[in-house]
Amino acid sequence: MPLHRWKAARLVVAAAVALTAVAAAPAASAAPATSSPAPSSPTAGLPRPDDDPFYAVPSRLGSKPDGAVLRSRRLPADALAVPAPAEVWQLLYKTRDNDGRATATVATLLVPTAPWTGGGPRPLLSYQTPEDGLATFCAPSYVLRSGAAVSPLAERQAGFDREQVAAAVRRGWAVVVPDYEGPKSQFLGASAAAHGVLDGIRAARSFGPARVHRQAPIGLWGYSGGGFATASAAQKQSGYAPELRISGVAQGGVITDLNASLRSVGEQSSGGWLLFGLAALRNAYPKAGVDRYLTASARAQADAVAHGCLGDAILSHPAPATLERFEAWPGSLTSGSFERFAHAASPLGFGGTPTAPVYMYHATGDELLPVAGARRLAAQYRERGADVVLVEDAAQDHSSEQSHGVPGAIAFLTQRFTQSK
Repeated sequence: MPLHRWKAARLVVAAAVALTAVAAAPAASAAPATSSPAPSSPTAGLPRPDDDPFYAVPSRLGSKPDGAVLRSRRLPADALAVPAPAEVWQLLYKTRDNDGRATATVATLLVPTAPWTGGGPRPLLSYQTPEDGLATFCAPSYVLRSGAAVSPLAERQAGFDREQVAAAVRRGWAVVVPDYEGPKSQFLGASAAAHGVLDGIRAARSFGPARVHRQAPIGLWGYSGGGFATASAAQKQSGYAPELRISGVAQGGVITDLNASLRSVGEQSSGGWLLFGLAALRNAYPKAGVDRYLTASARAQADAVAHGCLGDAILSHPAPATLERFEAWPGSLTSGSFERFAHAASPLGFGGTPTAPVYMYHATGDELLPVAGARRLAAQYRERGADVVLVEDAAQDHSSEQSHGVPGAIAFLTQRFTQSK
């Protein structure tokens, strides 16, 4: 049905999904792309990606097509800590970084062992976790694994993501979870995220052992940082991967406006959010010269959080902080060239329009990412011809909306997959 009619049906369908959804949670040496060795058992103390040769970016990638599978390895069904009835692989595939240079990143691919009985090809869901990292050990291919050494905050988020992945598998969907930030951990790099997501889908479809049908309906889903990656991929898909037929996009709690987000996260949460965001922009956009807008103290504090995950930054800088506190001169971060740069790096500013119907959900009480940005992005999508609905959830904040919005997102994706047969 058109999305303007979707909102009216949402509560009924979402309730049904909530009642029927299964609440389940979700190294071998590098092998050629066509190999599928016997699964290895997960062990405590997994090597981090920087110490795992499987993640090493091969040289001379130029001749390979984007999305080409470069290495693969088979994982056990319980590799994501909670058994899921699926065959599980990790794929190293060619993609492009935030500047468009060839590189490689990893995706985790799960294909249900049970035959698909839904009619038409088995759907493929690209699930974007809130990777939110400036180090490769923040990537989902590591964080979601059993035995990964992560912080309590990261483990809590990983538990939520494992549940969504496993529940999707139990619905019969194939699921690909990309490390969309790439080997440079380019958090907030919209192009890197879009490339990582779209090339991950290409890799999943081309990987023979997984038997993902070329005509499988494709869905994108992500929340918060994962919502940013999802929106980036949806907006850039027509120019970067026009051959992909996306059936539906579910994006929640999206970082739509970096200027507004930088203003709100420090004041409403912690200075760690703000410092991490500035460090991320510096890493993803080195030519932007972010350091020149910062005080010497702010540069040093950004350096201190520039090699870990967002949760680490929040714990190390828990006190609120205003953006003005870090300005090299009055207005350096809140006006002028920095403000223009941050806008151009935001979904509201970098252009592109989703080709598939979009389901957006956002808490009206979101203290980190004001709902006004979601309203503006939805309006922009509509003005450019996209089929989109924005569901605003009252009495929720940024954290609670992640769980609260799941039934609606799943119901939407289910409907889109059904209609795409």
